Amino acid sequence: MTIKIKGTDVGEVLRSLKTKEGRKEFYEKHKPIVLYFAFGIGTTIISLGSYYIFRKVFPNAESVPSWLSWIFNITAIFNIESNTFFPVLLSWLLANLFSFFTNRVYVFNSQAHNFGRFIFEMGKFFASRIATLIIDTIIMFLLVDLTGVHGGLYEFCAKIFSNVIVLILNFILSKVFVFRRKKPKSESAENQ
Repeated sequence: MTIKIKGTDVGEVLRSLKTKEGRKEFYEKHKPIVLYFAFGIGTTIISLGSYYIFRKVFPNAESVPSWLSWIFNITAIFNIESNTFFPVLLSWLLANLFSFFTNRVYVFNSQAHNFGRFIFEMGKFFASRIATLIIDTIIMFLLVDLTGVHGGLYEFCAKIFSNVIVLILNFILSKVFVFRRKKPKSESAENQ
């Protein structure tokens, strides 16, 4: 049985990756996805590492400045205090700053060079990432806070699961919404 993805034999692709020329050809053909995956690993490391650090530094509402303690009580409507929301928020911010600059420059080769376009692009990027932050927060709330299983391997695995879902959604949103290239006028005229 041969596995095919979009008409490509997966076994053939894996065999071609054994040679230097095959890896180079694969990289050139799938450069945005390969780079997104590589920088996605970096983003995930930053997200997981900073989440772990912030969970240790801010384990509960008493560990944050009083003006931030409300964040831990955001889930009060469920009669549960969330110990993961604040660390998720801080790790999200660090990871997405890294992700914005690497995706902008290396993955999607953004052509927005003036300040106004840069700010607009950054606004779209963070707007799309807020959507996935909400998804990340809901997943962590459901898997960790709601179950009451805090810390250890379970929470770490829950965070990895959440990051995989978020990584896939972020690629789709970045490609379709944030770093979308405008078609040249001659190309768009031919398609009409």
